[in-house]
This record gives sequence, C-alpha cells and structure tokens, in this order.
Amino acid sequence: MKSIVIAGVDGGASSTRCLAVETSSWRVAACKSGPSNILSAGPETTLLSVEEAFNGALRKLGCDEAEVAALCLSGAWTAGRRLEKLFKGKIRAAKILVKSDVDAAAAACLGLDEQGIIVIAGTGSVVLGVSGGSFFRAGGWGHVFNDEGGAYSVSIEALRAAFQSYDGRGSRTSLEEEAKKFFKARSMEELARRVHEMRKEHIALFAKKVKAEAENGDMVARRIIEDAAKSLSRGVLAVAGKMKLTRGDELNIYLVGGMFNGHPDILARRIRKHLSLEYGKIKVRRPAYPPAVGALLIAFREAGLNPPTRVLKKAASMA
Repeated sequence: MKSIVIAGVDGGASSTRCLAVETSSWRVAACKSGPSNILSAGPETTLLSVEEAFNGALRKLGCDEAEVAALCLSGAWTAGRRLEKLFKGKIRAAKILVKSDVDAAAAACLGLDEQGIIVIAGTGSVVLGVSGGSFFRAGGWGHVFNDEGGAYSVSIEALRAAFQSYDGRGSRTSLEEEAKKFFKARSMEELARRVHEMRKEHIALFAKKVKAEAENGDMVARRIIEDAAKSLSRGVLAVAGKMKLTRGDELNIYLVGGMFNGHPDILARRIRKHLSLEYGKIKVRRPAYPPAVGALLIAFREAGLNPPTRVLKKAASMA
C-alpha cells in the first residue's frame, strides 16, 4: 500500500491538537498549539495555531504533506466558508475538510451511523444528537448568545458572585477568596483589573475551582453548577425532542469537555437527575476516544481507510 499521511485537527477556544498517522508503518505523531476559534481568537491566531499543530505533527513523522486533513474547529458552523478561504494554500494537504469540533466529538463518541446525544461543555457548550447519520443540535451559538454550562459561563457567574459577596449584594461565598488565590490578586480591585485584561480561555480555567468548591459544600458554587446542569439538560431535552425520542426510549448521553474533568461527579449527577424527570432509561457514558481522535477518524473515512484499533489507542494516549 502506498504510504500516505492522514491528519486530524481538533481546535477550540483554548487549544488546538493535531494527530497524524503515516499509513505504511502506522506511526503516530501529535502536536499541540494555541486557540483556533476564529470567532474569539481571530483569523490570524486561528491560522497560526492550526499551522503550528499540523506542521509540528507532520515534522515528527518526517513528512511535509498529508493526503487528507480534517480540520475540526470551534466556530466552523458559523464561519465555515471563512475558514476554508483562510486555509486554502496554507495547509499542505491534498484534501482539506473543514468541520466543526462538534463533528470530531461525535465521531469520537459513537461514530456517525449510531444514535446518541453528546453533551459538550468545554470553554463553551453545545448539545449534539446523532441518529442514522442525521445531526440535531441545541446551543453552540457562542458566549454572547448562550454557552451556558461551559467553563467560561460558569467562571463568569462565579466571579460575579464573588464580587457580590465582597460588596454585600449577595450571599457570602468561598469563591471570593478562591478567586483572588486563583488569579493571584491581592485585592478584589486587583482581581477586577486582572480579569478584564484576560482572554476568555484563561478566565474559563477558574471553572475547575468552582466545581471543587461546589463539591466542598459552598452553596453559591453549588447553585452555579446546578444552573449549569439545568442548562445542559434543557439542551439534551431539546435535541431528544428533535430526534423524536419518547419517555420509553433509552437516552445514551456522552459527556465531553473540560467541565467533566477533574470534578466530574457533581455536574454529571445533576444532569442525570434533571433528565430522569423526563426519561426513565438513561445511560451516561464516556467517549471511546478524545475529540482529536474523532477528527482523525473523519479524515480516515474520507480517505476510505480503516485504521487498526491499536493505532487509535496509541493516538488517544497522545491526544
């Protein structure tokens, strides 16, 4: 078989990952770079991040061009044509596919021909349903319009609560002190200055501390996580309705993204509780692979190839 390189890129508001496979030896290479959501990072940063991850992975394989590259990026649903123009002539691949990072997550979870609902809560949020090759979604319109349940939204709500606590306008919360520690601020005034100067993806990192405080019993943090769970659950129910699922059907839910890392139990538990009010059979599952492997799978399908499971597992360990 002719040796070719297949590459998959998964990019979002915080980071970009490329996995590349050389098909004669099944060698795998990976490279990580910065943000690539064109709507928040802008075209220059997006192009730079994708080029850095893609070229870095190919260099590790000793190659300079891919046969197929699947670029699965946050913001592609809204700005797909802009991205196609942006990458034309810049990414060294015989065929370039511009897809959403949600497509990569779906492929990583269950493949394109099975049925399930993917709840993605990273920096932003979106719910995607897949059934018989058809896609149904709720959310994913960006932080201006929704993204409730995503790390940025949770962090902003927590910071708002921290300032309300400090002012006496809201309930006392440990988030006040935890925010100063996390952002290395000596006062709330300094915290405000620091946060106003930060990028969205950096602010979003505070969400992991909000989850930890919720687990530790802080009632304000618990309310914020509860609101996140309600918002994500509403997205699931909206998608389930579009898929024509009934109360007697089993819901297969896949949880993807940083909001389900570190302290996943409280958010997952609350989502399950809300959904159980409408559906009796619920299976909350973890994806088989990381989203970057999903992007790689999309590229392999386009090339008409089926990579060995051992290669996918190796790629997953490097993603």
